[in-house]
Amino acid sequence: MSPGALQALADAAEALARLAREAASDTDSKHPNDALVPLVEAARIAATSIRVVRDAIRNRQLVAYGRMRDRAVRRTDLDAWIASREVKPSQGLDDADIERRIARLARTRPRPAVAQSKGEPVRRSSRQ
Repeated sequence: MSPGALQALADAAEALARLAREAASDTDSKHPNDALVPLVEAARIAATSIRVVRDAIRNRQLVAYGRMRDRAVRRTDLDAWIASREVKPSQGLDDADIERRIARLARTRPRPAVAQSKGEPVRRSSRQ
């Protein structure tokens, strides 16, 4: 390669790097989280399989953009879908109920057998 061609290639690389830095630092866009995320990345973000994401698109819970092979979802839509899938904690048992159940189990659990000496047989209580 000639030195002129190498210089032109270096200038082009420098210009591309400058454009990439400007695009990365551009935060005053209208919707910063409206970036399109590919389905594979969306499944990773949602901590689920790509099949679940595709089922959500098919069931119209999530809007997809693009053709079948290169589909993508908006990040804000993905975040809303993840929040809607969040499992709400159910009402737990109260402490009095747990204490009552543990006490009942302690009463009904058989007691272990105790050996008297080496020659005597093991005696079990009549309550089992």
